[in-house]
Amino acid sequence: MIRHLRGLLLRRSPADVVVDVGGVGYGLAISLATYDRLPEEGEEAEFFTYTHVREDRLQLFGFAEEAELSMFELLIGVSGIGPTSALTVLSGIPLNALRTAIFEERVSDLAQVRGIGKKTAERVVVELKDKIGGTSAEARPGEGKGVASAVQEATMALIALGFQAPAARKAMESAQKKYGGDATVQELIRHALRDR
Repeated sequence: MIRHLRGLLLRRSPADVVVDVGGVGYGLAISLATYDRLPEEGEEAEFFTYTHVREDRLQLFGFAEEAELSMFELLIGVSGIGPTSALTVLSGIPLNALRTAIFEERVSDLAQVRGIGKKTAERVVVELKDKIGGTSAEARPGEGKGVASAVQEATMALIALGFQAPAARKAMESAQKKYGGDATVQELIRHALRDR
């Protein structure tokens, strides 16, 4: 499975990119949020990737941020949402707004995305609310950077590693008691994994 690519950006469009890594051109489907963060063609670019294997093809999805990749993986875990629909959701709603919509159960915000009906939006809220964080502040890591965003990022990483959301939050509380406000994401995750 390919999880990360760094190379020369050969071609870019709002839907996909081609990245040259060691003489091999990788085609990646991307979200509009990732497109907005791309460098110019001919410059080095870095992507966190998801490899989707189907019977008839292999498809790569690329993201500028690990947090966007994590949300993509959560979305495709919801019944009725495949990789293309998940990418459409991430293109239609900024990541922080998506987290907030899920946490605050704003089904109508999700249902406005093309291809996501009310029932699917309700499933997204029900299945992901506990997985994205326990407080409204955690659901909006862009507000008040620093400790809150490090805790949110570490919580999302723990969930991606198989922790249940309540266990991940409890581990973060323990780590914050030990490190205070100076903890990095890596320190928080290491602490949680050691105490598991």
